[in-house]
Amino acid sequence: MIKKSQKILWCGLILLSFCIRSVAQENWNKLPVKGLLLSAPRSNDVPLLCRFIREALPKEGVNTLAIRFEYEYQYKSHPELAGEHALSKEEVKQIVAACKAANIRLIPTLNLLAHQSEQTEMLPLLKHYPELDESPDYNPPKPWKDGGMFDFYNKSVCTQHPDLLKILFPIMDELVEVCEADALHVGLDEVWIIGYEKCPRCGGRDKAELFAAYVTKLYDHLKAKNCQMWMWSDRLIDGKTTGLLAWQASMNNTHRAIDLIPKDIMICDWKYEDAAPTAAYFAIKGFDVLASPCYNADAALAQLKQVYMVRNNGARTDFSGTISGRMKGVFETSWMAPKEFIEVYYGKAGSKLTINTVNTFKKLFAEIRKTER
Repeated sequence: MIKKSQKILWCGLILLSFCIRSVAQENWNKLPVKGLLLSAPRSNDVPLLCRFIREALPKEGVNTLAIRFEYEYQYKSHPELAGEHALSKEEVKQIVAACKAANIRLIPTLNLLAHQSEQTEMLPLLKHYPELDESPDYNPPKPWKDGGMFDFYNKSVCTQHPDLLKILFPIMDELVEVCEADALHVGLDEVWIIGYEKCPRCGGRDKAELFAAYVTKLYDHLKAKNCQMWMWSDRLIDGKTTGLLAWQASMNNTHRAIDLIPKDIMICDWKYEDAAPTAAYFAIKGFDVLASPCYNADAALAQLKQVYMVRNNGARTDFSGTISGRMKGVFETSWMAPKEFIEVYYGKAGSKLTINTVNTFKKLFAEIRKTER
């Protein structure tokens, strides 16, 4: 015979279980991160971007905005690194204020390994500090049409150069400070050149270990300042095993670094053509991850479906810290000037790429709002 006290205990446990499940079921469809990536605006377009942040992004449901400042900021610590259209501190503060007004988290981005050149042009870091070039004798092909872009796409810094971090840490800190940010996206995508055989510091060394050591140095610096690190996913994916090859994944053996870097890095898993299930792979490995589409609406919605499927699978319990809980949401990416993105958003004409990107953004966030209701 079950005693009255035991009945009360069992009823309490059943009720607690129901409550836990109810909380989880209520939360699986509430994505912690609903993000958008935009490029830095020109000075004349800062007011337009600020209006877009205040008026459009809250209606769409965006709660996180990353901006690709890169070298388009007037750094005080290294003014020589400011690009042709670099924004002033006052202009960036206008963007910061707009994000605060819209209750949107602002995350600056800065490429800190590859993407130090564009076609034949060196970007400011290697233009002013050529000694940081990992492969000074290996130069970009002049016309992209010669096919060389698959062999060489962009320049990288030497991760082992003793002066590199003396330059990067101050501009990282400055960008975080001016944006009043609690996270920094450090790029690290499409690293074709690492462990270059002629580099006196890197030649012959394990590429995964070189990549992991550099990731960890950046992470440690940001962690000490209570700043979260975000990075792209592709160098941590085996391009051969997955069939994703050298653009969306690594074919130069950096992928093993996934087991050598800190787990509390936010991984932005960009997939533009399809919905390869790599976001779940990162969650299984212990990382928080964001599905990151761009211009293909069908692929974006398929990626979102995967995120919800995995999160819903964790609705049996409180899924914080589980694979389900590590699927943090979505991060829609765009690579054109923000003025063009915004104008197309409001119905003006634009390039096919911009139209497809804006339509993907609208469809993706419409589905998120529908699912959250």
